[in-house]
Amino acid sequence: MKKIGKLLRIGGMAAVLAALLCVSAGAFSTSDVEGSWYGQYTGYYDPTSGPTVNVERYIDLTIDTCDSSGDFSGSAKVTTVEGQGYDSQWFNYDFEGTVNLDTGAFYFKGNRITGGSSSTTWRTVPFDGTLRIGSTGDLTISGYVDDDTSRLFRLNRISGWVRDEITEANIAGLIPDTLQEADLSKRITRAEFAAVSVKLYEALSGTTASAGSTPFTDIASDPNKTDIAKAYQLGIAVGVSDTEFEPDVSINREQLVTMLTRAVKKYSFDGWTIENDDEYYLDTSGVPKFADDAYISDFAKPSVYYMTKMNIIAGVDSTHFAPQNITPAQEAQGYATATREQAIALSLRIFKLGDAWK
Repeated sequence: MKKIGKLLRIGGMAAVLAALLCVSAGAFSTSDVEGSWYGQYTGYYDPTSGPTVNVERYIDLTIDTCDSSGDFSGSAKVTTVEGQGYDSQWFNYDFEGTVNLDTGAFYFKGNRITGGSSSTTWRTVPFDGTLRIGSTGDLTISGYVDDDTSRLFRLNRISGWVRDEITEANIAGLIPDTLQEADLSKRITRAEFAAVSVKLYEALSGTTASAGSTPFTDIASDPNKTDIAKAYQLGIAVGVSDTEFEPDVSINREQLVTMLTRAVKKYSFDGWTIENDDEYYLDTSGVPKFADDAYISDFAKPSVYYMTKMNIIAGVDSTHFAPQNITPAQEAQGYATATREQAIALSLRIFKLGDAWK
């Protein structure tokens, strides 16, 4: 199965320069800076002969500490976006930098290379940009690289455990455009997950889904409305009523796994529809019941246990699946609420099995 390469959209120069000149509305904290970030930048490759070549690279960044003055340090891993002829190039390095916690002005540069592909001579370059609130309302960092305003970068929030899977998912074309500037560690909405599930179906099938019309009256202004329409036409997503989709409502774990399973069924079975779903059996034999099985909705049980058997998803511990939030405390904690990065990681695991679903 052919992978679908995808470059992150990092916007036009005018938008980036405007962000660099913009003073943030409020002060940032050190916790806004510390932690894991993921993104992409335009680097270059300097061959032994011929002109320098622009190369798109992914960067996984962890800022370990940031003090009250805005001085920070951490480590980074750089890999190359697939399909440019430099797939084997990578390196790791430590860095130091500073951020103005009032304006968001942001700068860092590597100070020690700690490893890399042996066939390439690496040098670290400075990143000069701005920490700001992005188009999704989440923290993002964007600017330019190596003192060259034509070489742009962008970084978004991510949890450390999922960094490698997000890189793979982006290469495979599994991350929707509407999540490209999003904090992936935050909860995923029904609309966003519709977009993720459509991306999975399109990547598996190698086709572009058709949008068509929907009966939903509450999606007209949603940036994911086209993907909601696609998911509806495919039978992956349904409304909460005949006319409402509730695009901004967070999705829970049992809903997430059910919609992913529908995407797999649509890919695997020519005759599958949401209406005849019960005719398609999922083998869940040998999977022990979770201790909270009584809280798993009947519609979700086949998907929960099937995807558990296929090692796509696991419980939150050895005995509990956490299908949905039952108490107000669980809701506040987000105990059973799925996140954007979890949804993308599960989508990638399904995608990597490829034709095994046929």
